[in-house]
Amino acid sequence: MQEEQELQRLLMEQPEQGVMEALRRYGKTVEWIVRKILGSNAQAEIEECVSDIFLKLWQNAAEFDVTRGVPLASWLYGIARHTALDYRRKQKRQQEQIPLLETDLQLEVDLGDALARAQNAEIVRSVVDALPPPDREIFICRYFLEMPVKAIAERLKLTPKQVENKLYRGKGLLQKQLLEKGVVR
Repeated sequence: MQEEQELQRLLMEQPEQGVMEALRRYGKTVEWIVRKILGSNAQAEIEECVSDIFLKLWQNAAEFDVTRGVPLASWLYGIARHTALDYRRKQKRQQEQIPLLETDLQLEVDLGDALARAQNAEIVRSVVDALPPPDREIFICRYFLEMPVKAIAERLKLTPKQVENKLYRGKGLLQKQLLEKGVVR
């Protein structure tokens, strides 16, 4: 936390040095995230995307506050993921056009949105799967099966208040883990 506060101070007072330090600390992981989304053969797009990510860091340094409990790395990785997905959508729009019948009409296929939804669903699934019992079952019953709290409590032989408390703590844990995995609001 102390190192991140120092980096945030550096970003505010000496932005160029702050961005260089953030690039030194987090650049390889940011590039890895971008490469996983864009593919290894898109070197020019990868470099441009990484540059845009650190430009966003520089432009938004005043809005980020490490004292809110979100590590700079998590915030930056989330920005990397979303920026790379935007680049991927742009690539797909440029590459994927399917002709309709034999007319001059073109249908633009945006596979980037479907990919983003699938990746988000997989991240949520893995985080929920990692919850300890009975929290995992409570979470699945409530948010995936849409069962009422009272029914969950009866099923698991808990009080409704215990179920509500576990749901509250589970949502907090889920939010923290999603931020760490690069999913931001």
